[in-house]
Formats: sequence, C-alpha cells, structure tokens
Amino acid sequence: MLIVFGGSFNPPTIAHLKIVKKLLSTYHGSQVLLLPVGNDYLKPELIDIKHRIEMLHLLTLNLHDVVISDMEATRAYKGTLASLRELQKKDSDIRFVIGLDNLLKVKKWIKYQELLADFPLIVMNRNGGITKEEAHEAFKGIDHDFTFIDFDEDISATDARLYKEKRNELLTEEIQAYILKNHLYEE
Repeated sequence: MLIVFGGSFNPPTIAHLKIVKKLLSTYHGSQVLLLPVGNDYLKPELIDIKHRIEMLHLLTLNLHDVVISDMEATRAYKGTLASLRELQKKDSDIRFVIGLDNLLKVKKWIKYQELLADFPLIVMNRNGGITKEEAHEAFKGIDHDFTFIDFDEDISATDARLYKEKRNELLTEEIQAYILKNHLYEE
C-alpha cells in the first residue's frame, strides 16, 4: 500500500514526523510518500519547494519506507485528485492522509467527490475537532471511505514560522539548523 501524505510542510514539524512514524507502525509493509504542494499553490507564506523538500529529507533521514515526491514541483498545480491519479499509475493501492481539522475543507477541493469515491482517506483524529460521527454525517450521500487514527499532537507549522523561540519544541535540530543557515522565515 502507498500512503500519500500531502501538505505544505512549511516547515516540516515534529508532528509531521510522528504522523509518518504512526502510519508506518500502523500499516506494516506500506510506504509513505510525502507530497509537498508546489510553489504555485495559493499560500502567500509558502517558501520555495526546494527548501521544503530538503527539510523533508532531513526530517526522514533515518526512516525506511518513506519517499519524498517532487511531483508538484515539476508541474502546475492541478489538485490532489490529479496527483493521486498520477501516482496510481505506479501503485493501485493508495490511501490519502488528512487531518481531521482539514477534513471538512475537502469540499472545496478540485473534484472532491471523485477523490472521495476513488481513494480511501486515513484521517488523523485530533481531540477538539469534529467527531467521527460528525465527519461521516458531513459527507452523507457522498461515497467515502474514512479510516480514523487517533493522533493528538498539538504542533503547528504556523507557530514554527512565526515564533522563533518555540522552534526547539516544534522542529528537529536538523531543520532548525537548515532554517538558520538559509535565512528562512525571517521577517
């Protein structure tokens, strides 16, 4: 099984690392593919993808069964469904990872109904968000396959960008050093 974990990874945090480890331990024998959004994704605070990819390599340095994709760096943004379709040409058994806090936002994605019908979602369940029942109710009448994994880590990439003093808690040492060396997230 190929587990696709997409995101901006701006920067990749300890929570991203813990999610990858949780996925690998839950789905033995699977591969996790990290899929950072490209530079043309509409987020003004997004740093160049080459830095985000390099930081993902630093984050996963000692992990096996993890691949970092530059797919969205090499083509225009077409949405998650298009990326999953492209990956499906190489692996027919694909799951897509999303946080419960972002699940309702899927309804704003390109061809989201087709995405939900064709690709099972692994939903990282966080306390304080909607319940599993509310998630299923929100997509009532739309084909979907959700698997919920409990994961309650309150770490934010936004905080890592904005609050230098919090980076020791939120980022690995290697990523902190990379940010300093490359003068990233400076105001």
